[in-house]
Amino acid sequence: MEDQEQKHKEEPIIIKKKKAHHGHAAHGGSWKVAYADFVTAMMAFFIVMWILGQSEQIRQMVSDYFKDPGAFNFITGKRTVPVKIDIFENPESGKGEGKDKHQFTFFLPPEQQDTLAEKVSQKLKKQAIQDSIKAVERIKTLAEEIKSILSESAAKNPNLAEMFKSIQFELTKEGLRIELIESQESVFFEVGSAKLKPAAKELLTFLAKEIGKLPNYVEVEGHTDSRQYAKQSGYTNWELSADRANAARKVLEENGLWDGQIVKVTGFADKKLKNPENPFDFSNRRTSILIKNISTEEILKNYAKQ
Repeated sequence: MEDQEQKHKEEPIIIKKKKAHHGHAAHGGSWKVAYADFVTAMMAFFIVMWILGQSEQIRQMVSDYFKDPGAFNFITGKRTVPVKIDIFENPESGKGEGKDKHQFTFFLPPEQQDTLAEKVSQKLKKQAIQDSIKAVERIKTLAEEIKSILSESAAKNPNLAEMFKSIQFELTKEGLRIELIESQESVFFEVGSAKLKPAAKELLTFLAKEIGKLPNYVEVEGHTDSRQYAKQSGYTNWELSADRANAARKVLEENGLWDGQIVKVTGFADKKLKNPENPFDFSNRRTSILIKNISTEEILKNYAKQ
């Protein structure tokens, strides 16, 4: 008995510890993240390749979408029309002009775009017609002002009275025509030449300052009677009429007309007689300054530029 107990005490005691089982690494989720990144990259790659294969218009639309997604309709994918509204605070004179200005932008759905375009077009045409009428009225007012000033000047200086009598104003469909009509004494130019007399230069200088205040374009014309130069001279009424018109142009442009206001300078010789019944009448020798009316089409083009 004692031998058994002694034997039992001498046997080693073995303690076994089991490690906790955590499973294989392959059973984790980190690979899913990497796979998702790979799929996303591939999708982006194929989208880029698709875009590169499309037309310039489609590429531009895709570019516009990423720049401003809100500018496109969510259902149709079509670009909407931005409409800006200016709101003024503390308006002055009831015209909506104030120091503080706030601007808001909203987008119209596609079905309202055509309606808006039509309304805007009609409004612009109506405004253009009104502006064209105002421009004609302004020319009429200018003509009356010039006549009044010339009349007062003639009363103060009798020496100028004869010259002022030789100026005619005529409102036509084309615009206001100011004609400097020669008389037997050759009021504006030296006889048979394009040399302006000093008083004529002063008159043209005055007209230039007044006409230059207008936005209207100007044409200058030269006319002669049917008296011909000697053939051996080589100088004809064509040269004379053109040279006189050009001489008037120079004085006008140097003394008040804005750059580009004169759009045409023409010499008509005796082909547009003022008095056709008497081709040799002095009234056929004249220089015309045409202040052209502004058409509604020109005003609309100006709106488009703005």
